[in-house]
Amino acid sequence: MTQTTEVLPPQAPSRLSGFVSEALPPTLTFIAIIAVWQAGVTWAGTPAYILPSPSRIWQALWAGGGSIFYHSGVTMVEAVAGFLLGSMMGVILGTVFAYSRLVTRSLMPFIIAANTIPVVAIAPIIILWFGNGLVSKIAVTAFLSFFPLALNMMKGLQSYDRTVMQVFHVAAATDVQRFLKMRLPSSLPYVFVGLKLNVTFSVIGAIVAEFVQADRGLGFVIMAAYRTLNMPRLWAAMLMSAVIGIVFFAIVALLERWLIPWHSSIRDDAKTG
Repeated sequence: MTQTTEVLPPQAPSRLSGFVSEALPPTLTFIAIIAVWQAGVTWAGTPAYILPSPSRIWQALWAGGGSIFYHSGVTMVEAVAGFLLGSMMGVILGTVFAYSRLVTRSLMPFIIAANTIPVVAIAPIIILWFGNGLVSKIAVTAFLSFFPLALNMMKGLQSYDRTVMQVFHVAAATDVQRFLKMRLPSSLPYVFVGLKLNVTFSVIGAIVAEFVQADRGLGFVIMAAYRTLNMPRLWAAMLMSAVIGIVFFAIVALLERWLIPWHSSIRDDAKTG
C-alpha cells in the first residue's frame, strides 16, 4: 500500500515576523556601532569636544529638562508643513509638465537653475521676504522639497501603458477618467520615490533655515552648541534630526505599501521578507 503525504502550501509570513526581520538587522548594526564607538573613545581618551562618547550624547539629550525634544518638535512642525506645501507644488507642477511640452520647455531651465542654488544662499533671502518666523522656515523647506516630486510626477504621468490608453480611447473615456483611472495609478511608484526624497529634504531645509535666523529648533541648537563647543549637545541634536528623518521616511514607505501593494517592488519585498 502506498502512503501519501499531504503537501501544505507555504504560509505567508506574519506581520510580526516581517517586522522583526526588517528591524533586527539595523538594530543589531546600531548596537554594534555604539559599542565599538563607546569602547574606542574610552580606550583612546578622546576629548568630548572632538568626538563625544555615546553615553555623553545620551546625557546631553536629557540635559536641561529634555529641552532638545521641544526644539525637535519645532523642527518637525516646520518640516511637515514644508513637506506638504512643497509636495503639493510638486504634484501641480509635475502634472502641468506632463500635459504641456510648451510649459516644460519654457519653465524647466529656470526651475533647474533655481534648484541648483544652495539652500544656505536662498534661505536668507526668503527669511528677509517673509520675516523671522515659522512662515519663512516653511517656505525654505518647501523650496527645497518641491523639485524631486515635480520631476517624478511628470515622469510617472508620462509612463503609462500605450495599450491601456488605446483601450480607454475605444471606451470613449474622458480626460478626467484617463487621468484618475490610468495615468495617476501608473504614476504612483514614481510619486512615492519623489515623496521619499522630499521627506528627507524637508528636514534638511527646516534645519538649514534655522541656521540662518532662529531662536528655537534643532538648527538653532546646533549653532548654539557649536559656538560654545558643547559637542555632546550638538551630536544629540544631530541624532534627533536623524531620528525625525527616519520616522518620516518610514511613514511614507508604509503609505506606499498600503496604497500600491500591486507594484512589483512591494511584492518582491514581501516575498524576500
